[in-house]
Amino acid sequence: MCNSCLHPFATSTALENHIPFCLEHAPQQVRYPDPEDCKLKFTDVKKQQPVSFFLIADFESFLTPTNDDDDRPRTKIVNEHNVSGFCCHRVTQLEQYRTPPTIYSGDDVMSKFYEHVTNESRDIGKIMATNIHMEPLTPQQQSQYTRATVCNNCKQPFTRRNWKVRHHDHLTGKFLFPCCNDCNLQLKSTRTHRGSDQFFLPVIFHNLKNYDSHFIIKNFEKKYVEKHDKDHRINYEDIKVIPLNSEKFITFEIGNLRFLDSYQFLSTSLEELVSLLLKSGKENFVETIKYLGTTT
Repeated sequence: MCNSCLHPFATSTALENHIPFCLEHAPQQVRYPDPEDCKLKFTDVKKQQPVSFFLIADFESFLTPTNDDDDRPRTKIVNEHNVSGFCCHRVTQLEQYRTPPTIYSGDDVMSKFYEHVTNESRDIGKIMATNIHMEPLTPQQQSQYTRATVCNNCKQPFTRRNWKVRHHDHLTGKFLFPCCNDCNLQLKSTRTHRGSDQFFLPVIFHNLKNYDSHFIIKNFEKKYVEKHDKDHRINYEDIKVIPLNSEKFITFEIGNLRFLDSYQFLSTSLEELVSLLLKSGKENFVETIKYLGTTT
């Protein structure tokens, strides 16, 4: 065991290799949690509520033969995937802000994709910056608020430290439910950072980790995170990645765009998911029927 950091090693050789690096740092000690308070609890209650806006997207590609004449003993590349088009659809519960799906097929697909989601992000950011005051409560809503003794979101009782408030939709002004002050602060729209005029916008692909992310990362251009400081100097926002390995990413953020993989939550093919939903009726395909009709 290392006397500096108290980390155990299986062999003396491993300990000897560790000591020179360990001595570069101050001594440390492992502290275990209090047995009376050692349980992890879910606190990110905001994720229990639906987001106001998100984008659903998908790529289509075709195979292009390659001229790989290298005879070295390795994997031979026969075909290369090239993006031929994309579809992106804005999803929101607010009828006045809904738009038809955007479909593009042609040259320079990835530049068109980045241009589209950047414009969507800018438009949605302007909408999210809206702050409409709450409408007067109806008698039923006032009765609901008066009788409430626990928060409708976290289900914890109200206290003097965490008092009861009226949680409302800042985009419509409608009263939603009685809420504790802590949850009310968490449930407000999330900006990328303090003082920013940008909001996080989820962009959801199915099987992003294994396929679509390769197109997004490979064709990324810095101009989409380019910004200017007060001295008009150009700098770039960081790209944040949660990797599974060096080639597969669970999620990543480019500016205020947060790319997510729905396969992480519904781990089967789209064909299977559609067939399962179809068994309970075509009326469940709300967005599809709206734009493509009931015969699709």
